Amino acid sequence: MRIAALFALFGALGLSYPCAAQTETPDNDPIRTSSAPKQANVMEPQLLAPSESLPHAATAPQQAYIPPPQPVPMVSTPAMVATTPSEPLPAFSTPDRLLDWVYSYRKHPSPSRVPAAVRAMRELRLFADEEKSAFCTGFIAGVLGDNPKDGPNLVAKMFPMPDKDQAVIIRAIAYSGRPDWRDLLTKFKGRMALRQPLIDSYLSGQAKPLMQADLDGSPVIYALWGYYVATGHTEPVVRIMQALRWSKNTDDGSFSWSKMVSGWKHDPSAVDKIKTGGTAKWTLASYAERNRDLLDLYRAEYDRQPEEIARPLKDVIEAAEVFESEKVRKDQFGAIEDAQKLAATNEAGMSKAATAGSIAIATGCVAAGALGQVYIAVPCVIGGALYTGAVKLMH
Repeated sequence: MRIAALFALFGALGLSYPCAAQTETPDNDPIRTSSAPKQANVMEPQLLAPSESLPHAATAPQQAYIPPPQPVPMVSTPAMVATTPSEPLPAFSTPDRLLDWVYSYRKHPSPSRVPAAVRAMRELRLFADEEKSAFCTGFIAGVLGDNPKDGPNLVAKMFPMPDKDQAVIIRAIAYSGRPDWRDLLTKFKGRMALRQPLIDSYLSGQAKPLMQADLDGSPVIYALWGYYVATGHTEPVVRIMQALRWSKNTDDGSFSWSKMVSGWKHDPSAVDKIKTGGTAKWTLASYAERNRDLLDLYRAEYDRQPEEIARPLKDVIEAAEVFESEKVRKDQFGAIEDAQKLAATNEAGMSKAATAGSIAIATGCVAAGALGQVYIAVPCVIGGALYTGAVKLMH
């Protein structure tokens, strides 16, 4: 009886083991149908293997799939975009950044970057403005003049350049003062076939290099300043002083604006001289406010120059010493307005006055930028359409 009872007990145990084994998964982890972790797996169908990996899935109760909460995507608004940090802008991305680089070039010269700067000048349309183009031309000329060995390579990298804007390269080479400027200009003639007349005018001597160019307009003044900014040489500054003879002096009793503008037939460039003289005087004072070394040059030149230059130069020195270049600008502004009125009312010059175009003194363009004086908001052109309209009213 005892043996029979033992067999019955072992039989019962043998039958119950498979049942217990069937309650485990193939990896021997017990199924917890009510636990959150297992439900999470059932709720993510994309992470499940095919149905055979879950033998009893068919008999398990089905639950609706509830996707987990997702973060709400941020919608960019103009205000948010404006406050989002951005990568630093390239050095030549805007006119202001480009000119900042130009004005600091002398302290940190990097000739290898000049060709890229030249292309940026064109793309930013600095060549489209006569005075800004002149300043850029003078700057490029100064770089070429100060780098005799790198000159040919630098010029080559400035191409391609549109035919119209090639005048900047031609003048920069001619203005550079390099002993080999003629050879350099001849070397690149083939790449500027449509600008042969301008190239020939310099090679023949008809057009003059920068230091010998006639001071017949403010663009020449700006070209000289551009050369100075690139090199720090004083020769361009001394050349600018020569235009002071046409500026208005503080205690000028002998200078006659009526005499200056009444003889249109005898001196058709009278208005250009007034503009050039005013631009020269204001820029000389303004530059000296920021670069005090220029004051030493002015004082030394005061004793060397003839009276017609020394007298207005004294005004420049006194204004720069006390940082009153703005007063000089206003004086020259008023002088040009007086010249306009005299020219417009002059019987002999009435038709000339009406067709002479705008009388400009560029007191708020390149020169102001060169000094970092962004607060100067004086129009570059005095006259223009307003001046033409005034002449018509006088008829």
